[in-house]
Parts: sequence; structure tokens; C-alpha cells
Amino acid sequence: MPTIKEVAQRAGVSVTTVSRVLNRRGYISEEMYEKVGKAMEELHYRPNELARSLLRQRSHLIGVLVPQINNPFFSDVVGELIRAATVRGYKIILYCSHSDTANSAYDYVKMLQANQVDGIILGLHTRDIDKQLDASLPVVSFERYHLNQLPTVSCDNYAGGELAARELLACGCRHPVMVGTWSDIYMPAHDRYSAFCHTMEEAEHEYRTLESGEVNPLGADYPQLVRTLFERFPETDGVFCTSDHLASYVLQYCAASGRRVPEDVKVIGFNSNAFASMLTPPLTSIRQPLAAMCDTAIDLLIRQMEGEHVPSQTVMPVVLIPRESTRILPKEH
Repeated sequence: MPTIKEVAQRAGVSVTTVSRVLNRRGYISEEMYEKVGKAMEELHYRPNELARSLLRQRSHLIGVLVPQINNPFFSDVVGELIRAATVRGYKIILYCSHSDTANSAYDYVKMLQANQVDGIILGLHTRDIDKQLDASLPVVSFERYHLNQLPTVSCDNYAGGELAARELLACGCRHPVMVGTWSDIYMPAHDRYSAFCHTMEEAEHEYRTLESGEVNPLGADYPQLVRTLFERFPETDGVFCTSDHLASYVLQYCAASGRRVPEDVKVIGFNSNAFASMLTPPLTSIRQPLAAMCDTAIDLLIRQMEGEHVPSQTVMPVVLIPRESTRILPKEH
């Protein structure tokens, strides 16, 4: 196997210079990248693809930062991002902020930047996290809104709230409630909430909302939130939840308390991944086009790497997937 010293001799430079090229540290001219890269290829010091990556000053690494992967939504997102990145010749470095606090998010952003990623997919939002990002580093925000107009890929959350409200109305719910977790940081759930309320008000129909200010990606507060829902509004006969994860707790509570779904209570979630169809009864949900969203996020990131200007907002359509939690559907034969 050739050594770094042999690469330096072939390129006619010092070992220190080759090390700086490999680690992308300090100022290195285009001419020097080409000289060292050519020597690496000739000696097969590294796989040819890595040598070519160094010539292009690319690591072919993409950083992904999410709150948690134990949550079914983020697990699906990470899986789709890995798929989308892999087919485009990139690898993923994944960090989970867990507590989603500002300090941990800042630490992870710094670690991703230290790992020389070519760009970051940002799947969480904490105050002022934008200020921690290197202005020269391509970033795409995924289902999170940021004040400095980072390019954002999201689903049509407002349309999702409308679809859910109309489904509960069509099912004859007299006392519908929207329940979810959102805080004073602007989140996709706010658009779902606004649309739900607006649609109910346009129909001149009674409705209620219940929210928790604690945004916990693992849903630690969901059981108490659902108990509060039915204790405060015992007449509830229709529930729109801001996630399938939360809706699963509503189904569980209804089963434990003797409320039949969908006969007594209709339940709608948001995400509609495989998780929703496996619940009992199968959950009616608003489907986000996650695969297409992740493809788009990776493509926008790569386009930024290549110096292109990309749109600040990319909004993708949602659809309602009816299942047995809102209507008794005929059995398939």
C-alpha cells in the first residue's frame, strides 16, 4: 500500500501539504488539489472516487439533524433521506438532538461542520439555530420554518388541516376537537391548526382545540394530553390529531374507556405511514409524500453545492387516506 510520503513525493509537495488536502484544512489552491489528487489516483492511495471528491473539494457527506428517530415520523424521514442520498452518491451523518434544546442543537451543528459535511438537512427548529450555521454551507430545512429564509421543503400542512376538518364534518361529527402539541416557535402544526379552525368556522360548526406547549418528539406528554381531552370535553365524537403517533394514544384511550371507534368517536391522524395502517382500527390519516419530499430536499441541497439558487419554499401536496377510524369501510375481497 502506498504511503502519504509517497504521495507527497509523487506530487512534489510536502507531507504536511498532502495532509492538509486530505483533511481540507487551511488554504489550498485549486492547482494543489489537482496535483495531490492526481498523485493519489496514480498511486491508488485512495479509491479513485475519493480522489475525485478531493479534487472537487467535496466530502460526499450530508449531515442530517433531527430531534429523535424513535418517533415513527422521524424514523421514516431518516430512512428516506438515506435512500435519496445513497442513489445520488452521498452518505449520511445522522445526529439526534434528543432533548431538542438549543444547546444540544448548536453542539450537533458544530460537530457536523467539523466533520466537513457538504451540506445539512435540518429537521428541527430551536431559537437562533440559524445563527450557528456557516453561511457558506448549503442547508435545507425539512418541515421546519426559519426566520432567515433557509430553503424549506414541507408538505401542504394547511391543506391537511382542511381535509381533516372536512372529513369529520362529512362523518357527521357534532363535537369535533383538534388536539396536538405546538409552542410559540412556529411549527407545521400551526398551519394544520389554522386550517382546521377556519374550515369549521366557515361551516359555522362547533369545535374545540386542545394543545400542549411541550413539544416532545417521543410523545412523553401524549397520554396525559389525551386524558385531558376526554375529561375536559367528554362529548367529543371526532378528533383530529397533529400526528399519527398522537392519534395512536387516542385510539388506545378510547379502547380502554369503552368508546367505540368509529361508532362513538372518529379519529384522524397526520403522516399516514405504515404505522397508521397497522393500528386498531386502521387510522384515517393525512398522507405526506415523504419519499418525494426527501428526494427534493437532497436535490435542493446538491443544487446549492453546485452554486445554484434554489427556491425558498417547496410545498408538496397531501391527500387524505380514509381508513376504518372514521368510516366503516367495506372489506376487501
